[in-house]
This record gives sequence, C-alpha cells and structure tokens, in this order.
Amino acid sequence: MKRILPLLLALGLAMPALAHDHKHSHQHTHVHGQAELKVAVDGGRLDLRLESPLEAVLGFEHAPRNDQERAAVAALRKTLAAGEQLFAPTTAAGCKLAETRVNSDVLDGKPGAGQDGHGDVVAEYRFTCAQPDKLTGLEARLFGSFPKLRRLDAQVVSGKGQSARRLTPKMRLLSW
Repeated sequence: MKRILPLLLALGLAMPALAHDHKHSHQHTHVHGQAELKVAVDGGRLDLRLESPLEAVLGFEHAPRNDQERAAVAALRKTLAAGEQLFAPTTAAGCKLAETRVNSDVLDGKPGAGQDGHGDVVAEYRFTCAQPDKLTGLEARLFGSFPKLRRLDAQVVSGKGQSARRLTPKMRLLSW
C-alpha cells in the first residue's frame, strides 16, 4: 500500500477523493464521445473513476428543461449507480460492488449548471474482491449503455505497475 498510495493519489483514486468536489477535480479534456477511466488495484480493492462529458452518456449537457430530459437524467443516475453492469472485473476474482458515487452539477441540479454548454459527470466505484490474486482485468460494458460513447482512455495503477489503453465498443477488455 505504501508504494501504491502515491500513485492512487496522483490518479485521484484514493478513497478520500470520493468526497471531493467534482468541479475542483476537473482536469480532463472535455471531448464529446470520449471519456476517461482511472483504475487502481490494491490487494482486494478495485477503484474505478469514470469522467465523461454528459453528451456521451446523456445526450445533452444542460440542466433538464422538460419532463423528457428530467426522465433521462433519472435514468442516467440509475444506470451509473449500477457499476456492476457497466464494469465486469475478472469473474474468478469474486469482486462485488461495495460503493458508488456519482457527481455532476447538472445531474445534481445546481444553479447555473451546464450554462457554459459543457456539463460533465464523474462516477466512482469501489469493488472488493474475494480472490485478488485472480483479478487480472475488467470488461468495460458501458458502451452498450451509452451508444454515443466511442472511446474510453483508461489508466491503470496496480502492484504490477502502470499502464494505459484506449478502449472502444469493439475493444472493451482492459488487462493488467
């Protein structure tokens, strides 16, 4: 843990980061159709942080203006909360979703959210794994839920080191 903690902090994945304000952590580039996934593996713990423009997962980036958009926001919250449907860690590792947090000024209904035309969402997931030595990767299944998402830039930090990979609807497997 002492070796991995600085890397987790650098990626913004240490658990205290889950309580931070999304607005102050916004370091990724806002590109429609693209999102970022940061992965930290530490023993039996798998932390994921998904950062995406709302356009890629919701279809619009402004505060909901009508009942149809409000229903779309509610559906998105439900979809993002089901992290076990969006990400499938190695089955043999016996991972279970332990915690989920979803942050977005637009989804949270904050005044003025999305007025600049660029709304984002940050979803953070913590899995605990019964057989951590068998945890060797995950499948990013979120492309099926978000057809406008065309690219997921993934960064992984684990006891084996650091790696990066670009995932797409046709290339959804991330290994470490």
